[in-house]
Amino acid sequence: MPQAPLLLFPTHYLGNLVLGLPWVLRVLERRAEAVAVFDESFRPLLSMLPEAESRALYYPRKELAGDKGFTHRLRHYLGFLRELRKYKGHCLIDMEGERFSGAIARLSGCRRRIGPEAKRARWFYSEVLDLDYLAHRFNAFGEIIGAYGAGDAPPSVLDFQVAPELAGRVRSLLDGQLVKKPLAVVHAGASVRYKLWPKEHFTRLVQGLREAGLQVVWVGAGQFDDDVIAGIEQELSGSPAINLCNRLSLPELIALFRQSRFFIGCDSGPMHLAAATGLPVFALFGPSREAIWAPLGEHSVVLRGELPCAEDCDAWHCRNDYHCLRSLTPETVLARAAALSDAGAAHS
Repeated sequence: MPQAPLLLFPTHYLGNLVLGLPWVLRVLERRAEAVAVFDESFRPLLSMLPEAESRALYYPRKELAGDKGFTHRLRHYLGFLRELRKYKGHCLIDMEGERFSGAIARLSGCRRRIGPEAKRARWFYSEVLDLDYLAHRFNAFGEIIGAYGAGDAPPSVLDFQVAPELAGRVRSLLDGQLVKKPLAVVHAGASVRYKLWPKEHFTRLVQGLREAGLQVVWVGAGQFDDDVIAGIEQELSGSPAINLCNRLSLPELIALFRQSRFFIGCDSGPMHLAAATGLPVFALFGPSREAIWAPLGEHSVVLRGELPCAEDCDAWHCRNDYHCLRSLTPETVLARAAALSDAGAAHS
């Protein structure tokens, strides 16, 4: 490996970031001259991983948004490219593989540019890899890293450094609610509607968790997640859950996970982040392919309903109204959560 690696990984998807980070960290640990490019929005999260933060370049996605003026966007894009081209002697590996990252790869000045065949930017690379995207995405990231990450796969649990003041801020939010019960974190939202578990199921789940002596904490981000939670809360008497949706930064969310018993939620970025902290995760899956997107970690469990998908079912069309997810009952989820508690597997 004569050339140092430049890992181009400006994904804005939290789940993808979490699944690729273990491989990025492995390369940064092994190659002192390696550099990684991340989306600027994840800077607070990466600040909890000193090895990543110290070797990071940030893609200014927010400054390139359409609501910014042309001159503003051009200045920030050229400034980013100017910093990137300082590493034009490196071997660039595009872990994102989209058109915008392919264009960045071509403009980087790197002569050796590696990227995936199955995505949208293959004509921007000097070497194209045909990755196995039917395997778990974690494995696909390892495959594109190639010899730079050779050896056994890195641990999927990340060693996030939670500062005492960060944990204290989260405790103050909870203490304001006079919380004295173990915490069960629930994420009812998802990036797309077909991943959503029915509202009435979440209602019964929250009621069952409360009867089991647990304090439910809602998490999420954005208006969509907020609306989903509001719809569930309308069905609950006394609003037994603490709603921290849109109230936590990603570092604060990790601090909350560190103080919780387990996480329950649909296929989403927060689900993968919870698993990456080592928190036990109960993932509610329907049309999502668990072979590709299941949460990693020995304490992660994928739960599905009893009814199978039709042969022509996919993420965008289902003639059975996604009964693979709808047939997963709250009682099944509660039973698995109770088994975890009975086994004394509380997270600390």
